[in-house]
Amino acid sequence: MGLYDRDYGRHDEMSPWDRHLRSQQPKSMTIILVVITVGIFFVDMLTAKRLPPAIIESYLWEWFACWKETLIRPWLWFQFITYGFLHSPENWMHVGFNMFGLFIFGRPVEERLGQQEFLRFYLVSLFIGGVVGSLTYWLMGVPTGVVIGASGAVIAVTIMFACFYPHAKILLMLVFPVKAWVVAVLFVGMNLIGSLSMLSGPAGGNGGTAFTVHLAGAVFALAYFFRGWNLAWLNPSGYQHQFGRSVRRTRLRVHDPDAKLRKEKDEVDAILAKIHASGESSLTRAERRTLERHSRRQRERRDR
Repeated sequence: MGLYDRDYGRHDEMSPWDRHLRSQQPKSMTIILVVITVGIFFVDMLTAKRLPPAIIESYLWEWFACWKETLIRPWLWFQFITYGFLHSPENWMHVGFNMFGLFIFGRPVEERLGQQEFLRFYLVSLFIGGVVGSLTYWLMGVPTGVVIGASGAVIAVTIMFACFYPHAKILLMLVFPVKAWVVAVLFVGMNLIGSLSMLSGPAGGNGGTAFTVHLAGAVFALAYFFRGWNLAWLNPSGYQHQFGRSVRRTRLRVHDPDAKLRKEKDEVDAILAKIHASGESSLTRAERRTLERHSRRQRERRDR
């Protein structure tokens, strides 16, 4: 019996977007992020100061954008995340393209990662991109510099989509149907060339495009996928749980007959993700036994 003949190895032929629509998630973290970002854009646009002849000065940028100096001011490191929710108040296409990409690719990726892990992935992508963007200005030797926009994190989400669904068709430039893995290669290649041009060219060149931030997002996504990372350790409730368990060791344990089944399901999900990333040959004997046990349990349940 081959891998894909087993209960735990079957996958339907639906597109990733159709699969997302059939999922049972009660809410979408992707849509929440889009709504928050667009809302902040309108607040920024309405509160920005207009200076003659056509200069717009944002009040939010001073506190929440990522600046060159952010890197050496630890008390401002929250800017490595908040910059991703700011966009140019005079250019709606900036926020429009970013949020369109997040909406299209974020939902299928969220369906694979889960809501909380997707949120952690997105925020860590922003953080890494902010650090790289700030560091870029130091390497370029410019007097000052600012990074805004969700582009780096959106690129990370797009690369993750390509990793999960490499053969899905994407309309490049909204016209040309191209496989997702081809788009990923193009994104990485263009931003690699752009980054090298930024770092080797004159200060302040390249039209303000944050190629290094985009590249950082792409590299993080590739490392996350191929290394099989999980960011659950960033969940503060996990630390609270561990602390509480160490303090209250004598707490009465409540018997939960479904706890073992839930734990096994989580293990099976992690093993399936490993198969997707590295193939069935990468499994250990213990992981194979877990899958066989889960498959047998599912067959017994259907036969009842």
